[in-house]
Amino acid sequence: MFHRRAPVAILILVLSLLPASAVQQQPAAKSADDFLKAVKQRFAPDTRLAVFDVTTAREGDALVLKGEVDDAAARAAALKAAHDAGHAQVVDRIVVLPDASVGPQQVGVVTVSVGHMRAQPRHAAELVNEVLMGAPVSVLKKQNGWYYVKAGTEKYLGWMEPDHVALMTPQELSAWNAAPKAITTTYFGLIRETAAPTAQPVSDTVIGDVLKSRGARAGWIEVELPDGRKGAIEATAAQDLTAWKTSRHLTPENIESTAKMFFGVSYLWGGTSAHGFDCSGFVKTVFYLNGLDLARDADQQGDQGQNVSIDRDLADLKKGDVLFFGPRPTGDRTQHISHVGLYLGNGEFIHCAGKVKRNSFDPKSPIYSENLLKRLVRARRMASPTT
Repeated sequence: MFHRRAPVAILILVLSLLPASAVQQQPAAKSADDFLKAVKQRFAPDTRLAVFDVTTAREGDALVLKGEVDDAAARAAALKAAHDAGHAQVVDRIVVLPDASVGPQQVGVVTVSVGHMRAQPRHAAELVNEVLMGAPVSVLKKQNGWYYVKAGTEKYLGWMEPDHVALMTPQELSAWNAAPKAITTTYFGLIRETAAPTAQPVSDTVIGDVLKSRGARAGWIEVELPDGRKGAIEATAAQDLTAWKTSRHLTPENIESTAKMFFGVSYLWGGTSAHGFDCSGFVKTVFYLNGLDLARDADQQGDQGQNVSIDRDLADLKKGDVLFFGPRPTGDRTQHISHVGLYLGNGEFIHCAGKVKRNSFDPKSPIYSENLLKRLVRARRMASPTT
């Protein structure tokens, strides 16, 4: 018996002589995935609109936080979260955008009729958004000759080539914003060097472009582009921006009329102009031309406006309501949003799928879409319905 119990007694004696720290396991620090995920959710829940690209590495006993954010408060929160998670030594290598390489010209204005935003700084990358001439952007960094920007009122992120943006200091942007403006009101147009129909073109335009106005004369409006180019556009193709804004009325009838202007315009992934639309770009453009800025993507638009019931007979839908569809024809109202269109009344709606076209929820209609009826998951009202 003694022979069998001796090892146990010896082990107990040895453990009793060790410091408490050697016997008791210290609480483990939280993993970087845990504490960074919470900070990212707070500051960048939608990475299309905010930058939080932070990772960790080990250097000896230290935890290194590195990467980029576009908010100094996000960096401070990440560092605090690391300390609170039990990491005693934390090294800060997080860059707060705009990057120092941007210099004093940290803003800009789109200076082509339709500026392209891409997922990566190269022409072959995915087109994620378009912004019209005159739209402001914030420049966050430069890479390979491209600008990483946060653009438009929706604050969408993407890469733009330098010929599409006129860089400015904040003071220069303020001067641009304060200057009289004109907005283009026809599908397509031309700015010419002089007020003559045969003069050399300076730039093309699409409906919704904004230009600096230098005065009107003899059926033309003298204009200046954000990069300083000057020219003239026919007065029938543009209007004073202030007067145009005053004339906007967000009614169901105006939404329908504007939407029908674009019948047949082809589908373009990332498109938000008369050159081509994706589904949410079409809806966004229709509302923009009626004085309301919507979010860029369908799922973001699905959180705007007021909810409208979509019961079995769709009786609560009114002309001008925005319709949201899921990816699968299951009739499941809980699906995430993958498509969007505009209700026209009488069971019909207009949307961009292949091209801008009209379909119906009525099984008796020749343009009935059973697929989209079963994919309908939400409706929102952005305009007040007519009585």
